[in-house]
Amino acid sequence: MKKLFLIVMGILVSLSFFPSTGFAADMNYSVRAVIPDNQVDKTKTYFDLRMKPGQKQKVTLHFENNASEQAQIEVSPNTAATNRNGVIDYSASKKKIDSSLKYDFSKLVTGEKVVTLNAKEKKDVDYEITMPEKEFDGILLGGFYIHKKQADTDKDKDSSVQIKNDYSYVIGARLSENDKTVSPKLKLNQIKAGLENYHTVVNANLQNATPVIISNMKINAKFSKSGSSKVLHQVTKENQSMAPNSNYNFSIPWDDEELKAGKYHLSMTAKDASGHHWKFEKDFTIGSNAKEINKEAVGIEHSNIWLIIGLSGAGLLILITIILFLIRRKRKTKEQN
Repeated sequence: MKKLFLIVMGILVSLSFFPSTGFAADMNYSVRAVIPDNQVDKTKTYFDLRMKPGQKQKVTLHFENNASEQAQIEVSPNTAATNRNGVIDYSASKKKIDSSLKYDFSKLVTGEKVVTLNAKEKKDVDYEITMPEKEFDGILLGGFYIHKKQADTDKDKDSSVQIKNDYSYVIGARLSENDKTVSPKLKLNQIKAGLENYHTVVNANLQNATPVIISNMKINAKFSKSGSSKVLHQVTKENQSMAPNSNYNFSIPWDDEELKAGKYHLSMTAKDASGHHWKFEKDFTIGSNAKEINKEAVGIEHSNIWLIIGLSGAGLLILITIILFLIRRKRKTKEQN
């Protein structure tokens, strides 16, 4: 049974580890970081700051409005996260903070959330970063997510058939206090069945529990029935990266097959660009909710055994009725003759 479904398409902006530039929604404004004296690498266009415990640091963003009308620019300091594609993301202001994160970059920054620029105006806007009182090793990673504020008149318009480009800037911020090496620690958390773009998947939640970036991972995952060596589904993904102290759901496609309740086993290996290796073996259970997930999935030929039995029974009843009718009619014809 085929379902009608709506796929809402957006524009995906891929961000590098430390992005510093982007495209404005109408290309009529720009923003850049003003690099301070305590910048670790002055060739970088994002903030790469060496600071001390409890230190307060002023950082400056330079805005330019090239339009002939006023513009309001929204600025959101966010802690770096990892999105479901295995890409470091600086735009997720509402994403749940990872349990291993001690210091949230968004809470260390104060300053204007909305910057108003007059026509053709250039303006420097200061923000203050306050480091935690306790010394730490590794890095704090965040960024200033910047985009043009949408006018109320635009919000009121019927957007049911519109695709509106909303390009944004991200100015990254990498904060450190020393050069001590911190080895990354990758953990495998909960494994759950679900949907991704209306297709059946099983999600394995991976967590980077350390204040370092894990970059360019190659991950291989295989599923089998618990106690069996036969591989049911497998996937290999490359170029997976994770922000410090973050987690994401690594999804394994179920190849458009129905999820069936039962006990399964996940075997997973991961290797990053620095040569770190991880191996996970974990049993998990797909529960009775698999039926509900399958109902929402596309690509699966759903069958309803009771509907088939009902239709078959109805067809058989009609056939018997026709046969009886023909027999009775034949008898009446003989009696009349």
